[in-house]
Amino acid sequence: MTAEGQKLSSIGLYIPAGSLTTSYTGNYEPKEGAASAARTGGSFTGDASVTTKLSVMASALAKTFTAKVTAAGDTTGFISAQGFSPNNHMALVYKGPNSFRQHTFAFKFFPKNSKESETVKKIISEFRFGTLPRMNGGGGVIKDAFFKSPRHHKIRFCQGGTGADGAQSENGYLFEIGMSVITNMVVNYDPQSVVSFHSKGQPVAIDMSLTFQEIKLQINTKDSIYNNKGRDDLVNATADSQNQSRSQTTSEQQAAQQRVAEEVNAPPPTGVPS
Repeated sequence: MTAEGQKLSSIGLYIPAGSLTTSYTGNYEPKEGAASAARTGGSFTGDASVTTKLSVMASALAKTFTAKVTAAGDTTGFISAQGFSPNNHMALVYKGPNSFRQHTFAFKFFPKNSKESETVKKIISEFRFGTLPRMNGGGGVIKDAFFKSPRHHKIRFCQGGTGADGAQSENGYLFEIGMSVITNMVVNYDPQSVVSFHSKGQPVAIDMSLTFQEIKLQINTKDSIYNNKGRDDLVNATADSQNQSRSQTTSEQQAAQQRVAEEVNAPPPTGVPS
């Protein structure tokens, strides 16, 4: 957990079942006339002459105008009755990212003794303070004019064991979660609907659910013109695989053709009329 760039605490917990799910959403919207607009914009690219580019643009605009006028003037339904419908030149337009990913983790604690109960209490307390805002004056009183944002959280999925530096290494086979804030925290001290405590009042079972939401949008850095080597490697690997497949297919076809030729040219069996 961090606040104002300063690391405040670090908590290691198990990965709850059902929590290894993430999503990537594309924000697209169908829009009338977008196809014509794309063609018009495309007419100004390439090496064609200015006259050709203007001609393409005028043609696209004229078709769109004709379709709209025809649709507006078809009050009798004569055109529609013939099976014609105006082309609205629809296209799916990308609107840019508009949502921040959320990830929920549901933990279950069953402390067996006072030491484990104290550890669970500290964990819950740390996340609780990481969820709540602070006051601008630092005094924790309502008379302060502003709230300060709660802590930010960095979530990592680590492998078992430790790395060379003694720290746990991150699991590179799972998805990454960007810097996040806690939008919801639920703690249940009787998850089994039975109120039960240890001798000193520590709950026998505790459920804690945390919902994190990223504060930065996911951006594609792979296809940057300054860093596209990985993509080229994938393209080359795919091409090599396709070439290998074609080569194998060709070899199999050649073998089959050879067998047919041998059968055609082979002499007839003994005792069978030629």
